[in-house]
Amino acid sequence: MTPAPPRVVLDTVVFVQALISGRGPSAGCIDRLRTGQFVLLLSDAIRAELQHVPLRPELSRRYSHITAERVNAFVAEIASLAVEIAHPPNVFALPRDPKDEPFIDLAVAGDADFIVTWNERHLTYLMKQDTPEGRDFVSRYPKIGIVTPPQLLRLLDAPQARSE
Repeated sequence: MTPAPPRVVLDTVVFVQALISGRGPSAGCIDRLRTGQFVLLLSDAIRAELQHVPLRPELSRRYSHITAERVNAFVAEIASLAVEIAHPPNVFALPRDPKDEPFIDLAVAGDADFIVTWNERHLTYLMKQDTPEGRDFVSRYPKIGIVTPPQLLRLLDAPQARSE
């Protein structure tokens, strides 16, 4: 029997890096999504951020190939591949960066296995349990792992992920 694919929340920076360059671990995560190797969870707040962030002036000046049309097409594709939970309830306070709370809230509401991010300062540190909020997060949500894109790719490639 094949296990169900993991349920995953991707941080906005993972999407943006995949848009900027079709190579690297972030693009690899999007490729794995396209082939159904994981279930992506998406909320209205994260979709809005995904629509807005790549078009920020500091990015659009540096990456002229990131146009509104390209972003719109990418967001439409991502939304078509995702399980949407429009407005997950706020369940976890993240004092270091409240703007990252929607990712945790979506992961909890969507029964996620992983949050994937490069954001060590604001998210992956929760796994270290060396802060009160890290200990609280792990005790309340032991199923949710916070990993980087390379870690997710390795987990998807692990033998236990391919067969059971």
